[in-house]
Amino acid sequence: MKLTINQRRVLNVLERLADEGAACPTNAVLAESIGADTSDAAKAFADLRRLGVIAVVTLRAKRRVTIVATGATTAPLPDTSAAPAQRASVDA
Repeated sequence: MKLTINQRRVLNVLERLADEGAACPTNAVLAESIGADTSDAAKAFADLRRLGVIAVVTLRAKRRVTIVATGATTAPLPDTSAAPAQRASVDA
């Protein structure tokens, strides 16, 4: 599969963060990391998700990304088991 330059750059950032066990950044931080504007980074992130390159779990404003090819993930989401029931959005 051929990725655009922004998709490749976002994927590279996500792979590095997953290797470090770091949290998934916001689209604004991704944009800064790849030298693009926020809308371009958000589109690249959404495209990677749509193409099945990454899987994303979102809880409130936090998200955890899994790199599908390797299974590597960014930092786990905060444990909310003691909090009132919250729904997590899972996207495979």
